[in-house]
Amino acid sequence: FSKMSTPLLVGTYGEKLGHVDGKGKGVYAVRFDRETLSLVPFTPTAGLTTPQLGGASGLVNPTWLTSCGDGKVLYICDERGDGPGNLAAVSVDAATGALALLNSIPADDRAGGAACCHASVTPGGAHVVASNYCAGSVVAVARRADGSLDAPSAQYVHLPPASHPVSFPGPNAARQEASHAHMAYCSAGTHGTTILVPDLGCDVVWSIPYDAESAKPLGEPVATASPPELRGGGPRHLVRHPTEPLVYVGYELTSVLAAYPIDKRTGAIAGDEPLCALNVLDGDAGGFMGGSGEDADLSSVAAYQTTVRKYARLLQGSAAAATAAWHGGEH
Repeated sequence: FSKMSTPLLVGTYGEKLGHVDGKGKGVYAVRFDRETLSLVPFTPTAGLTTPQLGGASGLVNPTWLTSCGDGKVLYICDERGDGPGNLAAVSVDAATGALALLNSIPADDRAGGAACCHASVTPGGAHVVASNYCAGSVVAVARRADGSLDAPSAQYVHLPPASHPVSFPGPNAARQEASHAHMAYCSAGTHGTTILVPDLGCDVVWSIPYDAESAKPLGEPVATASPPELRGGGPRHLVRHPTEPLVYVGYELTSVLAAYPIDKRTGAIAGDEPLCALNVLDGDAGGFMGGSGEDADLSSVAAYQTTVRKYARLLQGSAAAATAAWHGGEH
């Protein structure tokens, strides 16, 4: 193989759901040849479209894959609409791309469709945390020495917590009829770690304290990043600035991108008010992912409409349902 090739493991949807008509058969191991800019088989004898771990008894919708850092073990979300689905631990043969299921746990502790959609390995590698979009929950489970999941240790946290009740539906009745946790992001501070969970349905980012030494590593969720000016936005994704104590949150239903300060000690979002916010579609919030945006106060975004040059050299936000993007920073 060319030294210019990069191994890729590709997850897929394998069934028809409300938002996708999946045709995949599992996980595909391929390589990206950077000289020819094409996908090639993982090994000379492997097929380019040979699926692994799929089928009726396997992972039906392995849509999110993350590694423990050394690439020897993957954690895969099996996103199911007809049951809790699974969070699976899978070993990876670096030479052949062969995948082997170590074990799995239910992504949620209830019977309904959970739609497990995102997973992360905590700093230090003690746990895997995952979010369930339809169930509105988060799970944390300890990792064993071989990378498999310690099922008895699993802790499930249902959102919203009793300490912070939320009235449903939200401003966007079609999309904010229940909690929809779309991410479990590990945000490290100098004295602790917080799991940040954008919740489209509850209109908040939950900051959940994390304690690697506790039998119940997830603490009480705290509602953050929910200013009244951005009500109805539906936070869905976020990312930390690589060097500054900042986090950027994407609001799906109004296509707003907002920056918030991070508590340096805990990694939690420090309050509700953004440092700045702007609409990546230049104020057009209509028709995105089933959300009209009619109830969102987009006029208030103008009060935050300032560039983020001060905080990042380049930041890009995009709307998947529109051919528009915003670039901020020096050019």
